[in-house]
Amino acid sequence: MKKASFKIRRKIILAFIFCFLSVLLFAIFSFESQREIGRRLRLVEVADDLVNNLLEVRRFEKNFFLYKQPASLHEALNHVDRVEALYLKHEPAIRNLSKDKKEPIFYQTLLCYKETLSELQASISKETRPIDKMDFSAPEESLRIIAQSLLDVAGTWAKEERDRIDHLFRRALYLFIAALAFFVVIGIAVAFYISRLFTAPLVRMQQAMEKIAQGDFTPIPEDQRHSEEFAPLFKAFNRMINELEERQEQLVQARKISAIGTFTSGIAHELNNPVNNIVLTAEALKEDFGSIEEQEALGMIQDIIIQSERASEIIRNLLDFSRSEKPEMISTSISSVIGDTLKLVRNQLLLSGVEQKVDLPADLPNVCGDYKSLQQVFLNLFINSIQAMPHGGNLIIKGAMADAGQSVRISITDTGEGIDPEDIHHIFDPFFTTKEVGKGTGLGLSVTYGILQKHGGTIEAHSQKGQGATFLVTLPTEK
Repeated sequence: MKKASFKIRRKIILAFIFCFLSVLLFAIFSFESQREIGRRLRLVEVADDLVNNLLEVRRFEKNFFLYKQPASLHEALNHVDRVEALYLKHEPAIRNLSKDKKEPIFYQTLLCYKETLSELQASISKETRPIDKMDFSAPEESLRIIAQSLLDVAGTWAKEERDRIDHLFRRALYLFIAALAFFVVIGIAVAFYISRLFTAPLVRMQQAMEKIAQGDFTPIPEDQRHSEEFAPLFKAFNRMINELEERQEQLVQARKISAIGTFTSGIAHELNNPVNNIVLTAEALKEDFGSIEEQEALGMIQDIIIQSERASEIIRNLLDFSRSEKPEMISTSISSVIGDTLKLVRNQLLLSGVEQKVDLPADLPNVCGDYKSLQQVFLNLFINSIQAMPHGGNLIIKGAMADAGQSVRISITDTGEGIDPEDIHHIFDPFFTTKEVGKGTGLGLSVTYGILQKHGGTIEAHSQKGQGATFLVTLPTEK
């Protein structure tokens, strides 16, 4: 068998490494996504702090202009300092907050606002008039516009950052769903692949076993690639198939020899007739050689030749049947097979007082099979039928089409003793016999069953005790 180029163990390890790397990649993406979400959440907190402090600035600013309290102006400046300090502390992060990069404008606006408040505070400290008599309408409008612009910018930052976080959450969700689907598909694919690595060789072996059960001993092709773990198993399996085929051939040959021994007496009787005729004719020719005419002598010699040919044919048929040859599936006439087989048991039929009745249609189609193997099938059945009728009877052989012309069915019926109901389910088992010890091997019907299986055919037995038996042999017609 060819050297396998892969190991199942290596492929399984590679599959698990691939799965591990996939999980690791997903973990990295998830980690990066979570880290980005965390960073964005911190930026949202910064933006919210800016907005809240600016709102406090606006509150104290309004209180100042409403109640003319310098303390409110001072608190407003304190919160502006907090906003400035917060901005300067997180300036690198804040510069990445806005898509339109308004951070420099924000800081410049904040400084302008702070400067305006400082100037307002300085003017109040220099003014001699009571503060409630002073007019702040001009700086009030300016500060309101500047503060509102600062609030708008900070609010926009917070909103944009929340939108980014929402986008990141959706992306993380999609990543999770995609990863889940990916791992489900990969898991199924890996499971199927690993299962196939194990099941495909086993299925191939199961198919080979089923073929063996049908009599087909074809080994598993050696050009098929197997894993190093299964290669020795297939090699041993093919060796077992070859040995089984050899044992099957030996079994068939042993059954042939057994069959020959069964009808030896019939063959001897059949040979005795032509040999006796030859001897008698030769003795008569010898005694009357000088007194008979030449034409009569030639006639006696011709009789000796005819009887010799008859004896030679009997021996040739016997040798052809017993010869061990490799089965050859060819187009075969089932009628010829049955006719030649009946010749082998002709004298056995006469000695047992069994009358044969053959009804085979002339248009019976050929089958594809090995001639001698099929002859072995019918010989086994004929001998069993003859032995079932020790006091004589009828052997009825009929042929017909079956399965809408796809098969040929031959029925072999005897009027013998029949088969017990409890035995009929075991008659095709190897070494099962109902005959006396020394008169049966239990291999005849088992070999018959195996040969028919190999030909794609079937055999059935129908019998009732004391009412004879019928065997139905079905063979597919030649395609």
